[in-house]
This record gives sequence, structure tokens and C-alpha cells, in this order.
Amino acid sequence: MNKYLLTLCFITALFSASAQKGMKPRLGVYIGIASPKATEVFGQFYKSKGIQPRLTLEYNFLNLGYTDKMFVKVAAIAGLEPQNFRNQTTFLTNVTMTQKPIGARVYPFAFRNGFDPDDQKEVFKNAGFTNLFIIGGTWAISGLYVEGGISPGVKLKEEGYADVTRSPQFFGWGVSLVDFDDEDNKVKFKFNIGTRKYTWTNASNTTSQIKSFCMDFGVAFRL
Repeated sequence: MNKYLLTLCFITALFSASAQKGMKPRLGVYIGIASPKATEVFGQFYKSKGIQPRLTLEYNFLNLGYTDKMFVKVAAIAGLEPQNFRNQTTFLTNVTMTQKPIGARVYPFAFRNGFDPDDQKEVFKNAGFTNLFIIGGTWAISGLYVEGGISPGVKLKEEGYADVTRSPQFFGWGVSLVDFDDEDNKVKFKFNIGTRKYTWTNASNTTSQIKSFCMDFGVAFRL
């Protein structure tokens, strides 16, 4: 799946000259929580200890306009995501790790000038009460994203065992809800909700996964 994201980023780069006429670059800083769940082989031996904190940085650097108002927005992401799991065999030890994801996040339906509900009311003014649902759906679609990348050099640490180093790949998707202020504003507030899956191959050639439900709140500064 990450190969498809890289291909999309490459295609977007070919149109970067056109893209730079669109949305201004922003640096986003988000603090959030994740609820990781161990699956596959890893999940046979370990169980999550609950909600974990996380930090995400996002910098949108490419925008490909395909209409006067809509763009594909591409952002680089990086972060820290500590994870802690209980050993289900002994119930005495924990395995801890810190994911360090770096990769790309793609918004396929971003609005060039941000989301303005008044504009949507004008477009859907004959929709009656369903107008509210249409506007809410449009708001969510405008913030829809997919993401992927790698979390390099992650050390799995557990008392009584040698450290194990893995570099999981990750893939995820979600919705980023942005405030209604103008896109020219220096600061924009955002609330993100989504899922992310880390996958790696073990020494025995089996697969382990960690799936997370994530929520973030943060601010994006126009550069």
C-alpha cells in the first residue's frame, strides 16, 4: 500500500509548478492519544495497556489543483508514539517501544480557500433540512486523508529479554476537521480522528501488527 502512496507523491511532484499557485504551506503540531491493539503473531503474546499519548508534526509542501477550488494536498509527517503492552504469558513484564513514524499524508479533496459553511449553504440552499448533513459530510470529505511510511529503528524492550529492533511500515486513514476561518489566517485549529496500522516481519518470517485508533488536536501555522 505504501508503494501506491509513493507513486501518488511522485505524480504530484510532476505538477508542482501548477500546485504552488494554490494553498500556502503550513506546519501543524498535534498532541493526541492512541489506543493500540496488538494483532497477528504479536497479539498472541501481548495485550495493550490502554490509551497512549502521541505527538505528530505535519508540513504540507505540495498542492495539485484539479479544479479552481479543490486540490490534492500532500504533507510530510513525523512523530513519536510510545506504546506499552503486557506480556500475556507471564503477566509480570511489559514490552515497551516508541514508534517514530515518518512518511506522507495525502488529502485528495482539500479546498483551496478552506472550508466555509456559508458557501456550502448557498450551493445546497434547496436541500432543506438535509442541508446540514450535506454540509457536515462535505466538511468531513474535505479533510479526508490517507497516510503511509516507515517507523525506523524501533526497539522493543522487555525485562529479561534482549532488545529487538524492527522498522515497521505503517498505513492509515482518517479525517482532519479544520476551523472555518479563512485559509489566509496565520493559525488554523484542527481536530484529527483516524486509524493507523504498523506492520513488520519477524525473524521467523511471520508478521506482527499494531492497530491504533487515534485522535489529535493541534494548530497549523501558515509559513
